[in-house]
Amino acid sequence: MGRKRASQTRLNAKTLLLGAALATAGVGVAQAADQVLLRAREGTAAMLRGQYDQAVALYDEALGTPDVSKFVLASIYSDRGVAKWRMRKTKEAIDDFNESIQLAPDNAIVYNNRGNALMDLGHPKEAIKDFDRAIALEPSYGAAFNNRGNAYASLQNYDAAFQSFRKATALLSSTAAPYNGRGRAHIERDRYHAAVRDLGRSIKLDPKLAAAYRNRAVANFELGNFAAAAADASQALDLEPERDKAKLLMLRARAHAAQNRFREGVADFDQVLDIEPEKVDAFIERGALLAKNKRHDAAIRDFDKALALEPKNAKAYALRGETKLFDRKADKGYIDVNIALILKPNDPQALRIRGDIFRAQKRNENAVADYQKAVALDPFQEQARATLVRLRAPVPADTRKPLGEPVAGWVINEKSPGRFVASNSNFRGVNVPMEMFGGGQPRILSWQQLKGAQSGIGLLKYNAGAAQSGGAFEYVAVVDTRKGAVLAIEPERWGDKAATWEWQTAALSVTDPDGNVSEVALRPQRNRAAPVARRRRSGDGFFGFAQQQRPAPRPKARRRGGRSNDPFRWLFR
Repeated sequence: MGRKRASQTRLNAKTLLLGAALATAGVGVAQAADQVLLRAREGTAAMLRGQYDQAVALYDEALGTPDVSKFVLASIYSDRGVAKWRMRKTKEAIDDFNESIQLAPDNAIVYNNRGNALMDLGHPKEAIKDFDRAIALEPSYGAAFNNRGNAYASLQNYDAAFQSFRKATALLSSTAAPYNGRGRAHIERDRYHAAVRDLGRSIKLDPKLAAAYRNRAVANFELGNFAAAAADASQALDLEPERDKAKLLMLRARAHAAQNRFREGVADFDQVLDIEPEKVDAFIERGALLAKNKRHDAAIRDFDKALALEPKNAKAYALRGETKLFDRKADKGYIDVNIALILKPNDPQALRIRGDIFRAQKRNENAVADYQKAVALDPFQEQARATLVRLRAPVPADTRKPLGEPVAGWVINEKSPGRFVASNSNFRGVNVPMEMFGGGQPRILSWQQLKGAQSGIGLLKYNAGAAQSGGAFEYVAVVDTRKGAVLAIEPERWGDKAATWEWQTAALSVTDPDGNVSEVALRPQRNRAAPVARRRRSGDGFFGFAQQQRPAPRPKARRRGGRSNDPFRWLFR
């Protein structure tokens, strides 16, 4: 989250220990101690007002009073550490946390606070040790799990981060930060449907959490939900105008370009280049958008600028060659794309573009050869494949080695290392990402096409990896076979724990084994009465539906553990 928003969240956390100390010290305190308690109370009040320098002065005075108990001293050191931390005197804050721990070594909150200070100094491995200690002392400390997730994520250990965030969401089910963290971990593991699901929960809990919009913009873009990605990027920019501005503008520009929203896309690329005048990708992608909209001269100027910055950029040469083809200058385009292929001889996109140029030059045999080579190099090069089909030319055999035997025509291929997709020749253009949640490789379990009110919806159930606790993760891709779109990928089972699926005419509600609810909008249906099918929770298999005349009420997400009503309990990064 942004600096301002994060600081507000931290201040509302249970970072201050003095309240507990005062409660235990109130009766029978010697008069000498009354003065320290008064100063400490005033320090706490100043902290809550955001007057950190005044709080430090009051804590200094309290610490200078003789004959103060170790418990009260430990509390004051901890609270002064928080005040110094808020003043960005992080090393001094850690010194105070150390003093507090020396006096009272069994307080989970101080370890959590010191862990966050260590994170600010760039020491995540040491921070994890403090978060581990806090959790060992207080196993229901949801904030410590959340903060440990952030520390693991900073070390790019996203599987460990996910597990910490998952525990945090169970303990703090009404708090946005853990869902945002878990969504980030999903993105780093290419689980974009899961990311959108968790980030949506985060935004529902805190509609002003800019980080969640930033992350969801990325996930939606990767899923091809370009309008949603642009909207999320806009929301993040509105909430935090200067945070990751160039990055968000670039993503929004790409989302606009993917929808061929010409004016919006060019305007965003312009803003990116105002901030980063030498950003080669912005010139190349703005050029491609200009070319697509027949602004050929402007597009070529952008490719020229990109090549001036990076003279060996094969993509810029290839796209400049394609633009010249669009401008009916195929021979000049041929020169550019050949340079691209000298720089990058086996580039499928450049081969496809040269194939298009050969066709314009009436050199169909050469065109077919380039298309065939492009498809052989990249079996997912659909444009070249489709052109070969139109030309009635032989299409190279699919050299991909599917994982396992086909199931109802569905096969799994590895699109890139560790990234799997399922496809079916009966549903061309549909590539279902096999989002993995455990170890091993994906395996298709079943395929069913629904009937009646859900006609045209297919359910591809697959094994999403082995769970550490035993059993397997089973997920289901909800596919609109008419539109050729994957609507969602939802859990069916985590080991021995089943999810609950409930269907209505145009919607699906899924409650995962942790009690989190997702709503999936199906395509618009015609106005007609239809019974609602509700999935039984367990015992009847995935496709065991019971017919009902009325929709069942949607289940509420369970809230678990923690003491979420304590206003001083949490401290989030």
